[in-house]
Amino acid sequence: MLAQKQKKFMTAKMRDNIFGIVTVILPLILFFTLNLAVLIITFITQFCDMDYYNLGTMTWNNFANFKFVFTDGRFGKSILIMFWLMTSEGVTFVLALVISVLISQKKPGSKVFQVMFFIPYICSTVAVSLMWRQMFDYEDGIINSILVGIFGEGARVSWRNDPAAYTWQLYIVNLWKAPGYGIVMFKAALGAVDQSLYEAAEIDGATKVKQFFSITLPSIAPTSFYLLFSGLIAGIMSFDVPKLFAGDTWTGEAGINDMGLTPVLYSYIRATTYNDIPTASVISYTLFVITLVMSIVLFKVRDKLTKEE
Repeated sequence: MLAQKQKKFMTAKMRDNIFGIVTVILPLILFFTLNLAVLIITFITQFCDMDYYNLGTMTWNNFANFKFVFTDGRFGKSILIMFWLMTSEGVTFVLALVISVLISQKKPGSKVFQVMFFIPYICSTVAVSLMWRQMFDYEDGIINSILVGIFGEGARVSWRNDPAAYTWQLYIVNLWKAPGYGIVMFKAALGAVDQSLYEAAEIDGATKVKQFFSITLPSIAPTSFYLLFSGLIAGIMSFDVPKLFAGDTWTGEAGINDMGLTPVLYSYIRATTYNDIPTASVISYTLFVITLVMSIVLFKVRDKLTKEE
């Protein structure tokens, strides 16, 4: 009887082990057959000429794709636009911190405001971009209506046709959409700060400002670093909003004078409009290197600040 129970137990345990192994292996198989295969192919295509998407036509081209990308003015311009839009991530970081500190004061209606600030983050990017495109419309947009109402007809801005104003559309959309996630994260981090530290600081006569810089900021440093890191990645990978604002990119352009051209969008245009997978791959791997270098720098700065503390 005991032997039968042990046998049933071993059979059930073996069944669970097999189920667990299959559950783990299936995603790995999908990764190696799909993601990894694509990564290897795109890496190889960087060094080759290729007719459209025909892998059988690949021929070595003596680094011609790299020469083209690194001497291409459009790619250089896309990098500058990327760094400009990345500054919006820094602004949203500060906004999220300030708003979360205010909300954490537990004033009446603070939870309502927390939900309201988070809504833009969970909204569909497509819907948000289309909404903002309409708001920036030259004739009927609410943005120009407000400007005209305050400053007169001369304040009307041609957001889509003025190169100086075009990227500001993208910047403003990022400022509206991005802080929600940071607010929720900072709110949770602020709630976990040891309140006895504030009590001890008050006894010592520390002001609120002193408490914020001496207690609050060091206590939420891990969350701050995570948000800075994720903001860095989001800035480098900016694609959806610039693409939707640019509209039809089959012409090869991303807005007036390419003022909405980010590296990811340019890689997409090279691959789809020009059917040029090799140069699109070079752009993608260049972004990977930029992301890797900036990530290493950010981690080094964090480690240095941690040691100083």
